[in-house]
Parts: sequence; C-alpha cells; structure tokens
Amino acid sequence: MSGGADPAELLDTEAGHALVRAVRARPEPGLSLPLLGAGGPQPSWASGTPVGAAFGALRAAAHAGAGLLDEPDATLVRDSVAAWDGFAPLPPAGDGLPDRAERPGARLALLAARAPYRITAEDVKACRVEPFTDHCLVHLVAFGAMLAVERVEAGLTARG
Repeated sequence: MSGGADPAELLDTEAGHALVRAVRARPEPGLSLPLLGAGGPQPSWASGTPVGAAFGALRAAAHAGAGLLDEPDATLVRDSVAAWDGFAPLPPAGDGLPDRAERPGARLALLAARAPYRITAEDVKACRVEPFTDHCLVHLVAFGAMLAVERVEAGLTARG
C-alpha cells in the first residue's frame, strides 16, 4: 500500500483493539441520562424509560426558547400552534404571520412550528441582532418545533 499504513496493521494494535471493542459494544440504554440534568416531564407514551427521560430533557430545553420572546409573542406562538389542526399549512404571508421587522422572534418560532420550509435567510437575519446569537436562533426554532411536536402528539394520543 503506498502513501500510508495498512488498515489491518492499525487495527492489530492495542488502540485498534480498543476501537473495535468500542464499536462493537452494546451500551446499556440510559447510562448517559445523568448528563441531561433534571429534564422535564416525561411523555405518557415513554414514562419511566430512557427515551422518556431524554424526551423530557429535550422538551425542557426547547421550551427555554420561549424566554427569548416577550410574553405577547410567546403567547401568540403558543396560541397559533394550539389552534392548529396539525395538518393545514400556515396561511400565506400577511395572514396572521408576525411581521419580520417588528416581531422577528415570534415569526421565526411560528414558522419553525408550522411551516419550517418557509424560513428564509431574511427571517434568520432579522433575529440575529444584538444581543441574540446563533445559540438564540437554535432555541427559538426548537421552541417552535417542540410546540408542533406536542400538538401533533396530542392529536395522535386523542385518536388513541
């Protein structure tokens, strides 16, 4: 083999053996859950399982994004998603969608919830003003997306 070591030789070292053991290992579900902290309430469909604990932590982190909005904007996003049937697309711009210049965070969270395919570079740029960072953008999108997940979950659970 030209230009490098033979992969078989690399695997036939102590480090190679450790790598093979790590790749073949079957970790016990839930071992990393303590890294998530307290988390949030677990969904009924996964309560008491590692998936439930992880989902609860994800839900709590996503809902922290609401703290980046003022109360009227957070309420607007929550109410819009709560009234949504889980299927109908968000109406075209101008029909209840918050103005990008005046309420960029509410607009981004609502688009993430109901029409993520409609998020534009302009929507992102409108939210990236001091003191907001990319970290904040992720939280706003996660907030909207989690509201949508919860809305769809509620619809599926109601259908039983």
